[in-house]
Amino acid sequence: MDRIERALLDYQAYYCEENVWRLLAGHSLGEAATWAVIVSNAAREVILLRQHAGSPVAGLVHWDYHVFAIMTDPIQGRLALDLDSDLPFPCPLPRYIDETFPPDVQHAFAPRFRVLEGGIYAKGLVSDRSHMRRPDGSWKAPPPPWPAPGASAAGSLSGEPSVLMEWTDMGRRSPGKVYDRAGMAAFAVDACR
Repeated sequence: MDRIERALLDYQAYYCEENVWRLLAGHSLGEAATWAVIVSNAAREVILLRQHAGSPVAGLVHWDYHVFAIMTDPIQGRLALDLDSDLPFPCPLPRYIDETFPPDVQHAFAPRFRVLEGGIYAKGLVSDRSHMRRPDGSWKAPPPPWPAPGASAAGSLSGEPSVLMEWTDMGRRSPGKVYDRAGMAAFAVDACR
């Protein structure tokens, strides 16, 4: 695997879904199998540790959802690519799951993980960024300088409906496959799935 330099990748704080979209759509990960993982639950409340935006020491954040990527390396196995994490980049997926979603923190939040093939995520994500607007129309966080997923270079959406909030709904069976924490830990070490 070629080294992936985090500092050279497109990144905008608070837009994890777009950071992953840019990574999977534009960065050459060679022949590696890739996935996008959307983490949320029925209450739309997830706890993550080891996040740059989190509290000092533990890096704890409380989000409605989070998105990270996975790639498979023939020697190292499945690796997490999370531009918001303070863990190594890329990070062995079992370590990432254990340190970002430890069972003792997660029991009350029961995260669900929607795992989508990287190409499906890169081609199918459409977001109008409305989830990042306040009621008065102002931004909760500055938007990225690139067009929103599913938009033309001029910034207008392709006419396809925004799917981001649908994909964060873990009650939906598709796209992809939804795992609980134990299922995701098994996926982390099962390179044949």
